[in-house]
Amino acid sequence: MTTINPEKVPAFPVYTLVISEDHKAVTLDGATVTVADEQDFVAAGTAAIVAKLHRHHLSVVRARAIDASTESSWDMIITNTGEVLDLSEQQEAAQAHQERVQRRTKRLLIAGVSIMGMLTLGGVTAAVVVANQPETQATAYTPQGVGATLPAAPPPQHSTTAAWSHPALTGSTVNLIGPDRLLTADPDGSVTARNPETGQAVWRGANAPENLTSIHTTTWAGSPVYAAAVGDELRLWPTAMPVDTYSVSPTVIALEPGQTARTGTGTPYIDLGDWYIRIPDGSGKLHDVMIPPGSTVLRTTSDGQIITISANKIYTLDANGTITAETSYTSPKEATGYPNRVWTLDEKHLLLAWDGTNRMMGVLNTDTNQVLFSTKPRAIPGPSEDLLVDTQARTAAIGSVGIRYGDKGSFVDLKSASLTAVHGNTVYANTNNGPVTMDLARPEAEMSTWENYRTEDPAPALVTDEAIYLVATQLEETTVYRADRIR
Repeated sequence: MTTINPEKVPAFPVYTLVISEDHKAVTLDGATVTVADEQDFVAAGTAAIVAKLHRHHLSVVRARAIDASTESSWDMIITNTGEVLDLSEQQEAAQAHQERVQRRTKRLLIAGVSIMGMLTLGGVTAAVVVANQPETQATAYTPQGVGATLPAAPPPQHSTTAAWSHPALTGSTVNLIGPDRLLTADPDGSVTARNPETGQAVWRGANAPENLTSIHTTTWAGSPVYAAAVGDELRLWPTAMPVDTYSVSPTVIALEPGQTARTGTGTPYIDLGDWYIRIPDGSGKLHDVMIPPGSTVLRTTSDGQIITISANKIYTLDANGTITAETSYTSPKEATGYPNRVWTLDEKHLLLAWDGTNRMMGVLNTDTNQVLFSTKPRAIPGPSEDLLVDTQARTAAIGSVGIRYGDKGSFVDLKSASLTAVHGNTVYANTNNGPVTMDLARPEAEMSTWENYRTEDPAPALVTDEAIYLVATQLEETTVYRADRIR
């Protein structure tokens, strides 16, 4: 008789076994599992899960086995001693109970329509609606990976052991998308939102982008969503986790050649080129709008407003493209033309770049519609470079540019490095000589190092007042760690 109590097993993580269509191979979270002669695939997968549990200091885990030849799947709970509980009978009973309840109530509750897969927008007529379903109830949770030793020395005043740790996708980062949600990338290519303090999974989304910092919180058709522009797609995930669902799939809007999508300036929209953009109305129906030629979109709002900026004016348009207001502003003296790149720092500040004859950057206050201060940088950050922002400290960094946009705003020239995080006046980065910090309070931020184990050790992927989050790879396995600040 099994000693496993399913109610006490955390919902996450869930290890995934996949048996190939030709029944000749099996993988665990994408990694090939060695199968001995005449050994059963499930038995080999179970043994691989037990080994992985020991490596990650876990006692029990949920697992899903998938037979690619039939697309069938079944769920299990597996302990580090090799005990297995097949959940198929319980799930079948729960499904039967649910069907009886549905027949008894004789009601069909429609919470929304989630359009999965590709949407071709030839006529742009159908409304794209993302389902908003109830959150799952929080269950008792024990943090996983507690006490794991960090494979790279953290910055001073931080613990060298983890408050929690979880497997992660190689090369991934993290994104504190809200005060109670930290996005991490899973080995199977999905994204999980975790409680930052405990590591407990509270939301999970399929088909995640490689770069989690590209995901933004916004609204679509009146519902909160996570949105990301990924290659030739705009992906939209409902921020609510449907009950009894392993993960939510994104609504995917396909982009045509030459089109780009933006998600960090308010309501997501698609740039069609030639001064046309495609935006959703209140019901999620996409339509085309012409913006004033010679201008760039600053923001799009959930109530249908579009704000654009030209060389000397800021326009407010309604959902049909009619200009309802315009304000003059003064661009930096050496700037030519209109700003052709925009990044959001916070609700009241935008970072602008003029990438014309004279390269310029400036910070715009959206309350006064004035450029507060500007600089002529060594290089304009490219579209693939991540903007790192500490909204509380009003500091930011991107490319080789550091920004302080508080009462005494200024730009700081950063040395050549791969930026990973910003906290207060401190920028964290990776270099060929190891992880470094740079001080935004200095006119020219010099690199400072701290004692680390190896030059290839990573700098933190995120730094807060309470902790750092480190993503590191050991023996081809990547893990995300939280290390608390030592008071």
